[in-house]
Amino acid sequence: MKTLNATHYESIPTYPSKDERRRGAVHGIIETPQGSTYKYALDNEHGIIALKAVLPEGYRWPFDYGFIPQTLGDDGDPLDLLMLLADGTFSGCMVKARILGAIRLSKNGVENDRFIGAPVPMPGRTLFTDEYETLSDLPQNLRRQIEDFLCGYSEGEGNKIELHPAVESSEARELVEHSRKAFRKKAA
Repeated sequence: MKTLNATHYESIPTYPSKDERRRGAVHGIIETPQGSTYKYALDNEHGIIALKAVLPEGYRWPFDYGFIPQTLGDDGDPLDLLMLLADGTFSGCMVKARILGAIRLSKNGVENDRFIGAPVPMPGRTLFTDEYETLSDLPQNLRRQIEDFLCGYSEGEGNKIELHPAVESSEARELVEHSRKAFRKKAA
């Protein structure tokens, strides 16, 4: 059995298994827990999640935030993932997520999409996200709150944000696969 050092996040596969991949599941690594007024991010050099920034006054993470391992976005970082959970987890927590879609946006002229995920349903427990299959299933006010937060906190940090039309689950999963191929090409 292969041993994996938990601080080597780049070694965690994008997909939990072939079967879960077909159902649209990915691994998500939480960097910033829900409710935090800080932003945490993976420090690749040291293989640890570190404090990156303080959010602008009045902002708190509405949900857990992190990344999809072994992916490479246009900004040079792994794909960003906002996890819809009723309660926050913790920095470094790995979750199995269903990709519901992606909020497409540019940050300072560079594509910097935010993928929206929900936990894979768990036996014995009903989660508020179990009924959601794609972004269109989210209540309109929740989706608007997510978009407002993602644009607002980043603009509060001095970034120029441009919101583009969101994509639903199937197209978002194609973007994940494209970014996984980009990661593998760069690693080769």
